[in-house]
Amino acid sequence: MNILIFLTVAVLSYYLMAFVQTILHKDYGHRNRIVRVFKAHAIGHHGLYNKNNLRTETFEDLESHALNYYGIPIAAIAVLTWVLFGPLVMTAHLVGVFATFRWHIYLHKHYHLRRTPLERFAWFRKKRALHFVHHEDARFNFAVVEFWMDDLLGTRKEA
Repeated sequence: MNILIFLTVAVLSYYLMAFVQTILHKDYGHRNRIVRVFKAHAIGHHGLYNKNNLRTETFEDLESHALNYYGIPIAAIAVLTWVLFGPLVMTAHLVGVFATFRWHIYLHKHYHLRRTPLERFAWFRKKRALHFVHHEDARFNFAVVEFWMDDLLGTRKEA
């Protein structure tokens, strides 16, 4: 039974943090509310990977320091999870959080690479096309992986 609880919490936490990432991207990555995040994302990342230069030979990570700001909601939710449900559920939650960040960072990097082994997969090409819509018009497609979340926010635009 503990493994079922662990897996359920990890999966739910993955989607919760994917949604938090989408909201933070929308509300802070493209609005000058936290200067360092805005400069790193809207000016740095979108400046380098503009609509005329969406893919490069090597990925330039201009935003890794901005990930520190995600630590605030992560820590708050982790502490609340520990208090309400104990260490097993909190550990499962953190596994889901870690999986979210690793998967999002990995795919985002490959979206912008000219040569990627993921190119052979139709699901990847579809997600990359949706991501590139965001680079062409930053009012849409704030999710990095789970684009159905943009459906919930009314911000999805097809490629």
